[in-house]
Amino acid sequence: MSFGKRCFNLLCLGGLAYIGYKGYYYVTGIINISRELPVYLKNVIGEKPSMEVTVVFNKLLINLSFSAEIINEHPDIADTTMEYITRYYPIFRKDRISIEIEQKLENEPQEEKEELEELEELEEKEEIEES
Repeated sequence: MSFGKRCFNLLCLGGLAYIGYKGYYYVTGIINISRELPVYLKNVIGEKPSMEVTVVFNKLLINLSFSAEIINEHPDIADTTMEYITRYYPIFRKDRISIEIEQKLENEPQEEKEELEELEELEEKEEIEES
C-alpha cells in the first residue's frame, strides 16, 4: 500500500473511533441521568418523580411526573432539572433538551406498591434458600 492509502485508512479508523467514543459517552450519560436525576430531585424537592427519558435523533426528552402539591410548591422544577443536567452532563446541550413536568396519575403509586411486593417476594425466596 502506498503512503497516501495508509494515511487515509488511519484517518478513517480514527474518525470511526471518535464517533464510537462520542456515542458511548452519550449513551452512558443517558443511563446515568435516568439513575441519578430522580435521586437528586428527591433530595432537592422532597419527592421522587416518575421519569421517562426518550432520545429522538439528537434531542433528549425528559418527562417528570410529580404530585399536584409538589408542582404547586416548586414551580421551577424544570429550571432545576435543566441546571443539573447542563452542569453534570455537558455533552447534552441546553437547546437539545426538552423537559416536561406532569401531574402524577392516581394509579401510579399502585405500581410502586407492586414493585415493593415483588422485592419482598424475592427477599422471602432468598431467606428460604438460605435456610
